[in-house]
Amino acid sequence: MSNVPNPSCRGQHVMLLYDTNSNRDLATINCINLALENKQLCIYASVNVVDTSYLSKISSRIKDYEENINKRNLFVVNLKPFYDSALTGNLTPFDEFKLQLQQELKDRDDKALLIVADCADNLFRNKHFDQCELVEKWWQDNYMDWRRRQEREQNHITVICPHSGSLLSKHPFDKHKHQISNNHTMIIDTAVSTVTGYITAKQATESTISPLEIPIYILVAEPERDLQQIYSIWLGSLGFKNIVITDSGKKCLDELLKITNTNKNKTQGFDMIVILDTHLKDIPCIQVAREIVTRRPEQQISFTTTLPPDNVRQDIYPIGIKSNNEILVKPFRFSRLLSLIGRSINNQQE
Repeated sequence: MSNVPNPSCRGQHVMLLYDTNSNRDLATINCINLALENKQLCIYASVNVVDTSYLSKISSRIKDYEENINKRNLFVVNLKPFYDSALTGNLTPFDEFKLQLQQELKDRDDKALLIVADCADNLFRNKHFDQCELVEKWWQDNYMDWRRRQEREQNHITVICPHSGSLLSKHPFDKHKHQISNNHTMIIDTAVSTVTGYITAKQATESTISPLEIPIYILVAEPERDLQQIYSIWLGSLGFKNIVITDSGKKCLDELLKITNTNKNKTQGFDMIVILDTHLKDIPCIQVAREIVTRRPEQQISFTTTLPPDNVRQDIYPIGIKSNNEILVKPFRFSRLLSLIGRSINNQQE
């Protein structure tokens, strides 16, 4: 087995697509609050914090803001000088920032770190495309360096870079979309709306999700802690209430049994969305899937993987799961997963 960390079970460099500034800020705050709750060091590095009114608005929504600042659990970094330097192609401030981060982690028992940084986004919005790509390449190169050293230094680092999804589809911004997205390991699209506790998608044209009268459970088996965090934030922002995220096959099956027992005496049934990663560490994913369809024969399952899709299909065909659309190869757009969820719910309504 290779000693190179498997991307399915490590931190990610996330391109966070947003449609409005309020959605960007909400996603940022949710990420930081959840990371602080999980005892992670958080860095909010933003060009916008030079505006004291903006910083005041953001800080008021971060849980125990002053306490976390004082305890060095949260750092707010003004990226305006970094932005100005990047305009000239000088990334020295970024290199110095990296050294400071490494020193801070060295002195901490918990090496988990979340960074939210928007310098590249601001460069892109102001049409400094070459400089934006330069900054994103710096983040990607250093993220990959951190990941290579992760096991030795026990660092666990997630980098989230917001970008305007609406701008990326417009000329002349669209010409740079491919290069910027390639400098990330995962793309999350937050362009959704919440409607009476359920969801519709502005960009998921394959399906529309409408309100149901019966409860919907989301059951996710994902071994990587950072991805568990991202799933929790994303699904919660869509309005789902019954979200269960596990890190192993055994826990997934245990939770399935709990959900079934909780609902077995109710007059109405329940619907379930199941998302399984193929890199579970205890029980093979296919064994978990087989047990799920044995207990719930009509249950659809979406698989996430870094493997070639044909390899996964060869394993899942024998247990009766044959839809090609239910295999998501990492990194994937969350808007595609959203369309699968919508189609699954609509099928269960029929």
